[in-house]
Amino acid sequence: MKMSDVYLAIYSIADMCLAPIETVVTLFTIKYCESSINIKLIPSKQELTEQAYMIDLTSFVYEIININEMPHYASSCELPNVTVNEDSCMAGLCTVLRQIVKSANPKYLMNDGNKLLGFKGSCLMACSEASIWTKFCEVDLILTLKSLARSHPEKSELPVSLARFECHMSQPVKLHNLYKYTMCKKFAALDISRRDETGLPEHTYAEGACITLSDIIIFVCMHILLNMFSSQMILKLVPLTAKWYDRMLADQFIIKCLSCLPLSKNCDSDILQYTLPAVVNESLYKSDPKRYKPKNRIYTRQEDIEHSLQLVEDMKISMQLDIEPFGKMDLNWSDIPFDATPEGGSLPPARLQRKQEQLQNLCKPVLKLAKAGNTIVDFCSGSGHLGILIAYLLPHCTIILLENKEESLNRAKKRVQKLKLTNVKFYQCNLDYFKGDFDIGTSLHACGLATDLVIQRCIQKNAIFISCPCCYGSLQDCHQLTYPRSDIFKGRFKNKEYSYLSHAADQTHDELNIKTKQGYKCMTIIDTDRKLFAEQFGYKVYLAKLVPETCTLKNHLLVGIPKNKLIHNNASDN
Repeated sequence: MKMSDVYLAIYSIADMCLAPIETVVTLFTIKYCESSINIKLIPSKQELTEQAYMIDLTSFVYEIININEMPHYASSCELPNVTVNEDSCMAGLCTVLRQIVKSANPKYLMNDGNKLLGFKGSCLMACSEASIWTKFCEVDLILTLKSLARSHPEKSELPVSLARFECHMSQPVKLHNLYKYTMCKKFAALDISRRDETGLPEHTYAEGACITLSDIIIFVCMHILLNMFSSQMILKLVPLTAKWYDRMLADQFIIKCLSCLPLSKNCDSDILQYTLPAVVNESLYKSDPKRYKPKNRIYTRQEDIEHSLQLVEDMKISMQLDIEPFGKMDLNWSDIPFDATPEGGSLPPARLQRKQEQLQNLCKPVLKLAKAGNTIVDFCSGSGHLGILIAYLLPHCTIILLENKEESLNRAKKRVQKLKLTNVKFYQCNLDYFKGDFDIGTSLHACGLATDLVIQRCIQKNAIFISCPCCYGSLQDCHQLTYPRSDIFKGRFKNKEYSYLSHAADQTHDELNIKTKQGYKCMTIIDTDRKLFAEQFGYKVYLAKLVPETCTLKNHLLVGIPKNKLIHNNASDN
């Protein structure tokens, strides 16, 4: 079996090397769990606003390669990333670190490696969009270290991330299932008898009674922070963090790895009076109140919806839907191998026909617009229902299945192996970590803003997009995009007024419900905004309904073609 390769950015080539914080955390983790993964260091350009950190490379075995020497499948993702073979790449700090733990020294895995991945191996498995805890470890804390400036000792307020972790450690431990945890043989020897004043288990480490991968990430960052802000006063401001830090320093594996983290203390820091920023006193396991939960929908007042609908009416823009813009097409499912069908993807019988109809609608424009040699990305691919079918139907195209859930992608890999398809690549990462070039991007029911991220990424790559949106009610601003999308809508709508429409768009229950007609009208408005947004970048966009409309409650289809590609495809002739 081929050993995995990890690709890491560095800013200088020397034993005492300058590197981004992600590289420092990754190398520390490799040393901590005695992983024999192949280390490939990529000399990279440091951003002017980004802080770099020292790492001692003398105890690592590594290879330095130029960025243009990286294999294509690795260069298509942001660093750090891990490749298992030429068909599979993983990106995103937490995903990379989980893979490193799995490739650790077998002796280490038997003793402590399994615990490092947490109860049921789920530590940092959820993506940062779904988990506040993953977001804290992978995004928030890392951004703190990236933006931290050593050159401003006069700044007396400590980083917000330090305050948030201190609050987290003050909260009771939240175990998924305490009884199962205590009965699990792997954790049987752990002391979870420590209780706080509420009678619940007390924090020993960041996630409970033993060190997990989360502790490793947080330790490297806190080690740098606590040594940079060296005043003893800081330890009094964050006593629980200091207690956790001392406990981490007593771990034999941590002690073994400390030498690779050379530090320079900020001598001026002792003269400052530091303050801790005010943050919400809550566990970082707490559910994100902004996260969309279909069972707890935010129902807006009818008068608010009607006000927003009137604003749309006053805009006097066309909301006309296209009628089967790519003609009629029915797949002969009896000609398609079992493992390329929804049934082969273990879909329940009750959903088979509707899933077949959905896939047929998405395949139609792909088959019409794709050319031999094209690269097609199935974003948020899940277990590969759409991407695998396209790969079978278009053997002369390369199909990328991009999905952040490891289990889903593993199911897709098994199906591809059974079909003996050689034109499928697998990328386990969030779509914002994928930076490769492609010709067509597809997404079937990518939740909420994921549809807009797909469309935005396709526009950036001048690629065709073919999307069936979902979960309109979860649309909300993020660091990558804002709502409304188009300039026309931005000129008439505030974000709140727009949100009334997006929430109402999810009220497409059934034809007998009085809200359904209004819900579909709001769906059309939201997707028209998406259409207008793409048209600002020179796209010809079709907005149509799936056929039959009953195959799904979220039955819109958006197909966008860059006008410089439209000439060659003649899609408008249909």
